Order: sequence, then structure tokens, then C-alpha cells
Amino acid sequence: MKQKLIRFLLLATINSVLYAVIIYFMEVKLEMYRFVFQALFFGLFMGFLQVYGIPYLNKNKNDKK
Repeated sequence: MKQKLIRFLLLATINSVLYAVIIYFMEVKLEMYRFVFQALFFGLFMGFLQVYGIPYLNKNKNDKK
């Protein structure tokens, strides 16, 4: 469980930074609060999906075979 939490935090941070860099270089005009909120939301959502969602879907796919 501790390993999944560390992996989740690491992936969420990486995804947030990548999203922020993409938005920054696309020169999208956003308020700083909204920019940070969107990057954190995207990072947390993708981190959750990568740590819990995808393994769950793969487990169900392998069980049906």
C-alpha cells in the first residue's frame, strides 16, 4: 500500500508538470489560480488512473480469458 501511495504521488507530480509545461508553451492565457488548479486536477486524475484504474482493467481482462 505504501508503494502504491508513493507511485501515485510521483505519477501525479510528473503528470501535473507535463500538463503545465504543455499549457505554458501553447501560450494559453489563464489566471494563475486556474492554471495551477487545472494542472493539479489533471495530475491527480491521471495518477489515480495509472495506479488504480489501468491495473484493475487489465486484471478483469485477464480473468475473462
